[in-house]
Amino acid sequence: MTRMVRIDQNKVFSLIKSSRRGWLNSLLVLFCCVLTAQAHAKFIAVSVSSQDNFRNTITESIEQAIDARNDYVYIEDVDNDFAEQVKQIRHYIDSGADAVIVFATGTKEQNKQLFEFAKEVPLVFINTEPVDDLFFMPPNTVYVGSNEVDSGTMQMEALAKMANYKGKIALLKGEMSHPAAVTRTEDVYNVTDQYPDMSVVAAEAGNWQRNQGYNIVEKWVKDQVDFDILVSNNDEMLLGGIMALHDSGKDVKSYYTGGVDGIHDALLAMQKGDVDVTVLQDGHRQGAAAVDVAYRMINKGFVVNPHWVPFKLITKDNYQTLLDNDQ
Repeated sequence: MTRMVRIDQNKVFSLIKSSRRGWLNSLLVLFCCVLTAQAHAKFIAVSVSSQDNFRNTITESIEQAIDARNDYVYIEDVDNDFAEQVKQIRHYIDSGADAVIVFATGTKEQNKQLFEFAKEVPLVFINTEPVDDLFFMPPNTVYVGSNEVDSGTMQMEALAKMANYKGKIALLKGEMSHPAAVTRTEDVYNVTDQYPDMSVVAAEAGNWQRNQGYNIVEKWVKDQVDFDILVSNNDEMLLGGIMALHDSGKDVKSYYTGGVDGIHDALLAMQKGDVDVTVLQDGHRQGAAAVDVAYRMINKGFVVNPHWVPFKLITKDNYQTLLDNDQ
């Protein structure tokens, strides 16, 4: 994904998945020429680990927030390549970025290397916690995201209550190198450990992808895994799993189902009665908050690290308002 906007007063470029270095170099050269002519404008660059629907929601929000300020943004992904992310951020800074928003793709140890760039420009890490202890990140760095302990705990407690604190759980996990997947998975186990009549009988990583969620649940059904609660680290995998249950001739309404993110498709599935619980991770608010924090840092204003964007539990009792606003 490569996007550059506000080269002029209109969006001139919207380039999706172009060949990275050639386009990046040529576009940033052009970009810097424009910024030279309009020296008052700010330039915020965004380094995205990889594309998925939720990250795209965040980057669209970032783009809109910067566009509303009549400033400039460049957005590109690195296909989960940490070495590429290092090169990319270096190139952003050399090209005059006033701040860089980063979806970190490395391990916790690797990500510490990125902190060196904060000696030159503000770094706003978003959505993926770059290190274990956010409170000890160095100066000129801030993390913007949602506290993952809340997400999985809200999700599993709601499902446990619906199931009267009894049941066999099948768990779809995200990318296990991703801190959110690790924490949400731990949350599920921490909640179920409190209730003697609940247990996790199957768990597998579906890497956030709907098609992988489908394949895993299809295999569980074929293997006759006995479960009555399907819980997923995100909505995409959950929707794939629900589709597999449908295609296998199962009555989805006989299962308790829950995901995380509150995406539009999950709300539609909740409307049909297929999804019982999701937890809204507000990508729009995360993106807008990251931009606000970036400008505060550019202007030497006060910021708090970490900057939390709260999760919200979504059930059949409150989903309609969110769905109406999501049209």
